[in-house]
Amino acid sequence: GRQGVALKHTPAAPPEGQAHPGKANAGQDAQTAGGNAGEFACQGISSLADLLADRAANVHPPLYFLFLKVWTSIAGTSAFSVRFLSVWSNTLLVPAAYTFARRWISRRTAKLATLLVAFFPLYVIYSQEARVYALLPLTYLALLTLMRRLTHGARTHLSSWLLLAAVETIGLYLHYVFIFPIVYANVVLLLTCRRAGELPRWAVSQGLVLLLLIPWIAAVIPNLPSVVDMINAPFVEPLPLDYFACLLWTFQWSGLTAGVGYAPIRWAVLILGLLITAGLSLLALDGRTRRPAFRLLADWLAPLSGAILMWKANPLSHPRYIAIFTVALLLLVTYLLDRLSVRPAGAPLAFLLALSLLATTVLSLRAYFFDHRFAKDDTRGVAARLSDRAGPGDLILVPPEDWSVPYYYNGPARIEMVWPDEAWKRLGLLTRRGQTVFLVDYYRASLDPAGLIPFGLEAAGSLVDRWGFKGLFVRVYRLDRPVTPPSLKPTGVRFGPLQLTGVWIEQNAAADTALSIALRWQPIEPTDVPLGAGLRIRGDEGWTWAAIDGWLLDSRGNPTDRWTPGREITTYHLLPLPPGTPPLTYTITLGLYHMEEGKIEPLDLVDEAGNPQGQSLGLGTVSLGQPLGLKVGADRALLWDTPVEIARGLLLEGASLDRETVSSGQPIYVTLCWRAVAPPPTPITAELVIEQQGEILVAVAEPVGGRYPVDRWAPGQTVVEHRRLVIPPTAASGTAVVVLRVGERHLDLGSVQISTAEHRFELPPMGHNFYVRFDDVAELLGYDLVSAEVAAGNPVTITLYWRALEGATQADYTIFTHILAEDGRLVGQHDGPPAEGARPTRGWIAGEIIVDRHVMIFREPYAGPARIEVGLYNALTLERVATEKGETFALLPTTLTVR
Repeated sequence: GRQGVALKHTPAAPPEGQAHPGKANAGQDAQTAGGNAGEFACQGISSLADLLADRAANVHPPLYFLFLKVWTSIAGTSAFSVRFLSVWSNTLLVPAAYTFARRWISRRTAKLATLLVAFFPLYVIYSQEARVYALLPLTYLALLTLMRRLTHGARTHLSSWLLLAAVETIGLYLHYVFIFPIVYANVVLLLTCRRAGELPRWAVSQGLVLLLLIPWIAAVIPNLPSVVDMINAPFVEPLPLDYFACLLWTFQWSGLTAGVGYAPIRWAVLILGLLITAGLSLLALDGRTRRPAFRLLADWLAPLSGAILMWKANPLSHPRYIAIFTVALLLLVTYLLDRLSVRPAGAPLAFLLALSLLATTVLSLRAYFFDHRFAKDDTRGVAARLSDRAGPGDLILVPPEDWSVPYYYNGPARIEMVWPDEAWKRLGLLTRRGQTVFLVDYYRASLDPAGLIPFGLEAAGSLVDRWGFKGLFVRVYRLDRPVTPPSLKPTGVRFGPLQLTGVWIEQNAAADTALSIALRWQPIEPTDVPLGAGLRIRGDEGWTWAAIDGWLLDSRGNPTDRWTPGREITTYHLLPLPPGTPPLTYTITLGLYHMEEGKIEPLDLVDEAGNPQGQSLGLGTVSLGQPLGLKVGADRALLWDTPVEIARGLLLEGASLDRETVSSGQPIYVTLCWRAVAPPPTPITAELVIEQQGEILVAVAEPVGGRYPVDRWAPGQTVVEHRRLVIPPTAASGTAVVVLRVGERHLDLGSVQISTAEHRFELPPMGHNFYVRFDDVAELLGYDLVSAEVAAGNPVTITLYWRALEGATQADYTIFTHILAEDGRLVGQHDGPPAEGARPTRGWIAGEIIVDRHVMIFREPYAGPARIEVGLYNALTLERVATEKGETFALLPTTLTVR
């Protein structure tokens, strides 16, 4: 299991289990920014046993932490003291680079290298960071020095081989990425050291390295699953190769991961790269400079190539690891400046290269020190706010492996790190009724990609506040009970390749908080694309009160195309409820989709035979509780500058129409935002009217608040209504006005442009006469089919001819046209409102003829005889309309031949 050091103000040790690296490449800055000294300071003040136990279960070796423990015992654990080791390391790198270049290249190169290393942005920036990355270039330079010593000269001494073993051991105990310089160095040594007696010395040195690593290997082996789990980070999409190359090159010269998004830096390093390439090409033409230049190029590029393979396997690796190899790149560039400047043909190029280096350095350091876009995440601000607001009984949750807030926090609350894979157990032990929980996270990265922890806290209480800081945010929850895992109700519904096996919907959530929903999935077969889920909460009036869409992710952030068939996975969803939502009963619906060429393609809900059953599933109903008063007011875009008093103590603060143009038969929603200054003791009736040239088209009178009347409102409460008005089919084209009437008070809410379709009562010629009556909704009179012979895979176009009946306007009906295989299996279809949406059934006039065209698409490859079935269903309830014979479809007599 994983061991950890105790956090400040935390009685218990961190939980057993495994931390996961952050998600998304942008999140890499999150761990380095702000109070990065926290982890190292906390390790520095822990006991030696705790420190070694923590490192044994971690992917990062312990040597730097041991150095830091010795240093902090002398200098203290302030941010300045902890970071001072990095300052020392990069300061020592300056004379070390000079010494190497003076010994193995030239005096002029040494002077140039000294100047460049001293002001190199990557080193300047990482001198401000309490991390090992400032010490690694110094160690690599020592390795390069020993390589040169062992590959030059007539004799090699055993002491040099022993020093090589020591440097390699130190490098591996500092960071595992040092394996790439070691591999490179040993390949060079094996290829160049062929003198008698040298191979045994090489073997002894490498054997000594393995021997010195045995204590650490023995410590890591019992914790190997934890270490492997840490390496196997949450899933992220691999970076495009061109962006990845640009990111690494920009970071090497600027020290800023965000530098790739800053045009001046991006162009400066691009020009720099072109000049370096030109300089290398020029030196390659001269036999005297070709070998040294390409030797330095290999010193940089060879180990970097190994690191790139690591990034390929784990895209979450931070580009700061390349700080190890940049010292070789700097030596290469200074050698180019030296050799080019003494050649007449190369002097202009050397001047441009020096100018480019200066511009890149100035731009990078200016961005780091003075541009707020590159400012560190404000962990100090978060810690200061928490110190002020969190009390003795409260709980602070910080991202795993992020010690910045614990380092700066100075207050009585308990701080914990909770790993998502054990969140239910840990949160159940840590939380209690009436507790306030502060959840800290980063904007750019989350170690909880499935959102399990905020889901658990919301389900056990309510989000009462949210604070934003540079790079971070804090969610504040007040708990009504301890956090417990949801008990999902079994179900057996299938969306394409996914089986929905369980559903849990939070009941009685306060109407101004968020609704928690858990879904359990089981892949029936592999999926080749990521699938997203859309959840909607709808009222009786058909309005969608809240919606949330997002990819389905498992606890490690893997999308559905990486799920294993047969394995059950639970996803967690939060639907924030908008301010003013009445505490009533609502319906929850679910739909799945995937993206194809930038367009959303819904998945069908299918039965056991694979036949589609629509694209939306009703998960059930939910009753919301009284609001807690957490959200004051409604959406600002909805509010007027000056509220209107409609009745004593009742204000109308705003209103809006959901559209500016509408067709006959289509609905229009009128949103009303009310606020009760002093709620009237009895319900008040408000009538909505649509008028056109003095004629009333629609008039609907309902109590203010509808099913949530004003006598149930609390003083100061905001309530939003969405009223549905349907434009009658007899309306004329033109402008209509929406008016609110309350008693003698009339208030214009806006206007809408009505467009009407031509109503046809004469039946046009049809290719096939075929009569079926569908209840009191419509009569199917016939159809046109372009051809009874169809090429496999080609769309099939059919035109239906309907006669409207009196019941057509009672609901919004969808027409379905299905292609059935010889065995009755559905192989193609098109479902949609009549006339491609231009003639909704609510706009039909009894007796008129509607020409309704549908283009059916094959769902799967098929060849052979086929039939077509048609019918109607209620778009809201999905209930089909029955024929006179009691069937829910009409099977057309024409047989298709699909070839």
